[in-house]
Amino acid sequence: MSGHDKRDLLVTPSIPRKIFASTVAAVLGAAAVAGISAARADPADRLWDELQVRGGGCGTVENASLSEGARCLLGTGLTLLFDEGAGLANEYGKEAFGPRFRLVGKSAYSLDSNVIGLTGEIDAVIPFAGAEPSAAERPSGSALFLQQGVTHWRDDASEQRNDLRYGPVYRFRVSKAPDADILGLSLLQLQNAEWRHKVLVPGIDYAGRWGTGSLRHLIPTTGWRAGHPGWEERALGGTELSARVPLTTTLGVSATAYRRESETLTGRRTDGMRLGFRWHPHSWLHFGASYDRSRGGRDDVSFRVGFRMPLGSRAKPPRWEGLGVAAGGSAPDASELWRPVEGDSRIRTVAREAVSGLVAGAEVRFLQNSVESGGSILLEVVLSSPAPEDIAVDVRLVPGAGANPAVPGEDFVDEPVRLTIPAGASTGRVSVQLLRNDGLGENRSLSATVSLVS
Repeated sequence: MSGHDKRDLLVTPSIPRKIFASTVAAVLGAAAVAGISAARADPADRLWDELQVRGGGCGTVENASLSEGARCLLGTGLTLLFDEGAGLANEYGKEAFGPRFRLVGKSAYSLDSNVIGLTGEIDAVIPFAGAEPSAAERPSGSALFLQQGVTHWRDDASEQRNDLRYGPVYRFRVSKAPDADILGLSLLQLQNAEWRHKVLVPGIDYAGRWGTGSLRHLIPTTGWRAGHPGWEERALGGTELSARVPLTTTLGVSATAYRRESETLTGRRTDGMRLGFRWHPHSWLHFGASYDRSRGGRDDVSFRVGFRMPLGSRAKPPRWEGLGVAAGGSAPDASELWRPVEGDSRIRTVAREAVSGLVAGAEVRFLQNSVESGGSILLEVVLSSPAPEDIAVDVRLVPGAGANPAVPGEDFVDEPVRLTIPAGASTGRVSVQLLRNDGLGENRSLSATVSLVS
């Protein structure tokens, strides 16, 4: 009985999740279009003029094609709607929740050959207590509010991700003095809209005369989730300690030390340091640079340039401030009490091939070229990569593809044999006893399949 014949493996197709594609920019843009006529005079003319100003560079990009220019204009228009919608929502929020309500957001556009590279984030500060100033119009000594926000970004595979966050924030001055330093406590829940990852983020932040600092601890509360077909992913945890120091009114530096789970499947943690530099010479213009070095990893250097001009006319345009003047030494004002919790709110993940994909691509090998009727055969199941956990599979003998296939019930028992491949192993072996067929007069072919135990 020959064991050389092979049959295609049984593959259970996986159904991908629907990708949540709507963005905050589109929502706010719709709100702006729907309600702007009631909020401001001549909105169409003003928006058109603003779009012409912002989109003036789209047609002057060197070697830019018509499609690239169209994408640039579309991205500029969406960014404009984001800004206008955020301003309108901020006005409505103050009417509903009081003057301490804040809506803080930023958007960015990058030219991409396939998609509109619109990314951004927005946070709402909804006051619970301490919203009204004291009778003497002094800054309030504490703040309790609910923070809600979303970050829209693209991962390394250019896939859209929307990470939501919400939770209470409490800040207070460390003494009764109106100019005392400020300490804050927060407990945010991060949740990814596409794959339902959840991360709990308790944090502490501090604002003093010479800068600000924060400590955050990221605790994933979900395990492996089905991702793209044949793959699954899990949120990563870690700890971040950061400090920001203003050198002048327009120059600032920051440093972040972090320890987080590795984005590989080694199970090790990654320690690193990130240094940042910012220059804000004009209220409409800012520059930034960062250097990220991790132990055992690579060094990353990034540069950013941002231009942000608010809508609406100004009686006196802001002036160029250059390198600014010396900063530090002044007490934090009341706005520090009500600012949203800062920090990278993207949920970082690690991916691995799903167990179903590993078994679907597994190979079953006969460890003998032939065996006599009634004998015992040894089979080996080979995975494409080590098992991430103990995997239980069913190995089943089936008729071969040759001219004279084996017959179930005569040559072998048509029942599966259970095999467990331990975590970290890529192979497993199982022995199967054949039926003795005294009437067998010629060789017959035999094959085998493997399937995941459901």
